[in-house]
Amino acid sequence: MDYSRFYSQSSNRAKPSVIRALLKLVQQSDIISFAGGTPDAELFPKDLLAEIASKIIREQGKLALQYGETIGFKPLREQVALYLAAQGIDCTVDNILITTGSQQGLYLSGLTLMNPGETVIVEEPSYLGGLLCFRNFQAEFLPIHIGEDGLDPAEVDRVLTSASPKPKILYTIPTFQNPAGSTMPEAQRAQLLEIARKHDILIVEDNPYGELNFTGKPIKSLKSFDKDGRVIYLGSFSKIASPGMRLGWVCADPDLIARMTMAKETVDVCTDVLSQAIAAEFFKGGYLKDQLEKIIHTYQGRRDTMLSEIQTHFPKEIRCNHPLGGFFVWGELPKVLNTVTLFEKAVAAKVAYVVGTAFYTKENQGLNTLRLTYCAVSEDKIREGIARLGGVFQNAIKNP
Repeated sequence: MDYSRFYSQSSNRAKPSVIRALLKLVQQSDIISFAGGTPDAELFPKDLLAEIASKIIREQGKLALQYGETIGFKPLREQVALYLAAQGIDCTVDNILITTGSQQGLYLSGLTLMNPGETVIVEEPSYLGGLLCFRNFQAEFLPIHIGEDGLDPAEVDRVLTSASPKPKILYTIPTFQNPAGSTMPEAQRAQLLEIARKHDILIVEDNPYGELNFTGKPIKSLKSFDKDGRVIYLGSFSKIASPGMRLGWVCADPDLIARMTMAKETVDVCTDVLSQAIAAEFFKGGYLKDQLEKIIHTYQGRRDTMLSEIQTHFPKEIRCNHPLGGFFVWGELPKVLNTVTLFEKAVAAKVAYVVGTAFYTKENQGLNTLRLTYCAVSEDKIREGIARLGGVFQNAIKNP
């Protein structure tokens, strides 16, 4: 049957992910993949979560296995509010909505705030899932290039001053950005909030990687500078404990939380209550501290190994950043090279990456860029994989 006449306009606008298409090529077990942005499953606190789950089901099964409130399991909302308040964010339980992953928080932000044709400021490059989400709401994009320090507030001010029509939302990942690995300095964060107030726009702050901090010093979120409810803050359980539990949260003004909760009712009724109950106990029991120490120690070692091997094996013409935390290293090759066409050569050498063009708002941008992920690859595999990839790039530069 031909279903084409039944598809909605939004479905017809959707395009398959460039990343998903390329990753079909790297499923062989002998390929060293720096492509997937997933945490290392060996570091999941499996035994601890099993113990907590067993206790929850035995003692709270009637509650935890039942439907729950759309806004979220109150004990978890309370724990998240306490957790964020300890980070300098002004919030109570009334500011918290539990979501099915932070991606749902992004979707609900668009569903609640965006009308077709309205403009969103996005970083360039930016998170593919964010771009796809806002594109689904027929948003227009106003991209602003980012460097190793993320968005430049002066550039945001300049763009907003001349923009017509005025954007409603700025979407940013200011801490250990995906894909570029950049981090905005705190002084720039305060400036960005002042510019948002000046131009009366909202900021969606996506912070899935903020806890994976290799600097040893706290990095204040944009939300912690927010005094008038201008920032919608998205957090996630996925990178710190378990993505399979599909838990995230929104911290925002109670009026926004109420609207987003109504929108969520039409999406999934409620987030998995059992997962929420387990996460609430995980926070309450103080287990997060040890988990973070373990994963930060491991991921930082892998980042250091990757950067060292890049310096040894990559051509000097390739520029890579030095992420302060998170999952990703961003690379830029000479403009004459194309990481899309080089991808098949990399796969032939049994190594994979993500092409950078997937993270731009328009086709055929960033064709000389790529993203490398170190978090789920052992240090030995990183050494071998970067050596292989370096060989591919050395040959490409000699024979462009």
